[in-house]
Amino acid sequence: MYGLSWRELRFALLISSSHFTQHVFYRILPPLIPVLAVALEYPLWQLGLLITLYSLGMGIVQAPFGVLSDRIDRRYLLPTGLALAGAAYVLFAFAPTLGASVPAVTLLNHSFEGGFLVMSLSMVIVGIGLAVVHPTGYPMITDNVETESKGTVLGVFGASSKFGDAATPALVALFLLVLPWERIILLFGVGGVVYGIALYTALRSEEFETLPSGQRTQRNDESSESDESDESGGLSDEDRRSFFYPITTIYLFFVSSGLTSHGINAFLPAFLVAVYAYSFELMGVPIGAESVANVYFALVLIAGGVIQLYLGGLLDRYDSRLILIGCMVVATVGLVVLAVVDLSPLALAAVVVILGTGLYGVNPARDALISDLSPPEYEGRIFGYLFTATSLVGAAFPTVIGYLLEVLGMRQGFLMLAIGTILAGGCIALLYSDRIYRTDAEMDARTSPSD
Repeated sequence: MYGLSWRELRFALLISSSHFTQHVFYRILPPLIPVLAVALEYPLWQLGLLITLYSLGMGIVQAPFGVLSDRIDRRYLLPTGLALAGAAYVLFAFAPTLGASVPAVTLLNHSFEGGFLVMSLSMVIVGIGLAVVHPTGYPMITDNVETESKGTVLGVFGASSKFGDAATPALVALFLLVLPWERIILLFGVGGVVYGIALYTALRSEEFETLPSGQRTQRNDESSESDESDESGGLSDEDRRSFFYPITTIYLFFVSSGLTSHGINAFLPAFLVAVYAYSFELMGVPIGAESVANVYFALVLIAGGVIQLYLGGLLDRYDSRLILIGCMVVATVGLVVLAVVDLSPLALAAVVVILGTGLYGVNPARDALISDLSPPEYEGRIFGYLFTATSLVGAAFPTVIGYLLEVLGMRQGFLMLAIGTILAGGCIALLYSDRIYRTDAEMDARTSPSD
């Protein structure tokens, strides 16, 4: 984070803590599923449904939250959403008790008892609460960081998500040694409420800009006619190559790379157990193949987080398109080697680090490109629309990929995942065509001789 002012550094850590918290809350339930299956005697598909409800809740509301982010002071939206998610986990912890008075529901010949219904409601609320992070976080970075430092802060913001992904399973495993599952979830929930209150207090200090661009315009007594013209004309009056074509291409990049990342997130541990099944003994304690596989998976996430810190700084000097293509090339190489070559434990660790570097290193460059394309008054909703659209499409990927892995086999199925990174790199390559993408500088160069 070299080169950031003291204020920018404080802001980077503050806004990144919200992204870290979002991904911590995203990862709480999966490590607890084996425990919940035994304690509550729910079938695995019902427990998986809880995660689906969270994902759907988060995906659907990001678009409307994006609109709100461009209209409402973000210091109210962001802390409230995170505190709401924490409160929903508190509700989840008490679900077995509260659900005793809720009548069971039968749907499609399956019975859902009261405790499960309360859990379902709480997970929908968790998803809704956490949906505020992307639509508010990215515009606030634009508003609080100098242009030459923006890439660095985006790197910190993106890396925090992967650190949250990697830290949560380890914390849950540690807590399981001393606490029952209800108290673990309660602990996370109360922590989320406290964090939301602390975040509001920090943003309330007026040190950081939280008002949307349109609200700042009104605050500075800009004319209402100017505001109306912005709303009516907006993006539709721009050259399609300055926004519509490139943002559509970036959406296709989201979808293509998401095919691969969803496959890795859902099935990498299963792949490592089925293909390698490495296990060992540590100080007389046997470490099974499943545990070793999760260590390798954690390496993927940690590598993705660390590289984002580095690549975010490079964004202030290099073209984000070049960085994105480079990441997709690295990810493709890592996938192909993983699927085709028989690797020793040490070589396998190196390959999964390479895979994580390429696959998850894209966030700062991708987000910087979206931010550069977005007019300030629309930035929140553009991020909201993109994340909603990709979440809804990506919800089907784990099912499709799981089917392919069963039909083709693990190695062949993982090799097929490289199609996603190849297509994603191709999407970014299209942005080098002036028929698809023309930067503001190129537009100015075209128009200046006639002015």
